[in-house]
Amino acid sequence: MEFKKITNENIWDVVNLKVKENQKRYVATNTVSLLEAYATQNENEKVETFAVYEKDTLVGFTMINFNVFDWERAPKVALNNYCLWRFMIDQRYQGKGLGKKALNEIIKYVKTMPLGKGGKLYLSYVPGNDYAEKLYKDAGFVPNGEKDGEEIVLVLDLE
Repeated sequence: MEFKKITNENIWDVVNLKVKENQKRYVATNTVSLLEAYATQNENEKVETFAVYEKDTLVGFTMINFNVFDWERAPKVALNNYCLWRFMIDQRYQGKGLGKKALNEIIKYVKTMPLGKGGKLYLSYVPGNDYAEKLYKDAGFVPNGEKDGEEIVLVLDLE
């Protein structure tokens, strides 16, 4: 599994990745995610976007940030920590263990502290997204009692 930066060479392929119809309410489109990443970077905040490849095949998209800037709405765990802001596997490649594999690689990457020193990686998911909840909890994420809007926050210690 390999993560590649989003470039003019792969951006449209990433934009065209899709989740299953019944998953659309749980995750933003990659177009929205890339627009948010662009705007966040323009505000001098730390965010990275990646195309997820299995061998030479594009299978997904992920986005991380560090020390999120919107303190009024952000969960407390956001301060000086990493966020798995977006993560998706294309509908054609789901059910093959690639989500678990990619998530483990994301965790390994974040543990290298690419954007700054942080002790935790957090994420949030929409209640009812049972597959995502199981995937994240199986990887060691645990609820910390916070919410991000209506989403449930899960946290993984990086140390």
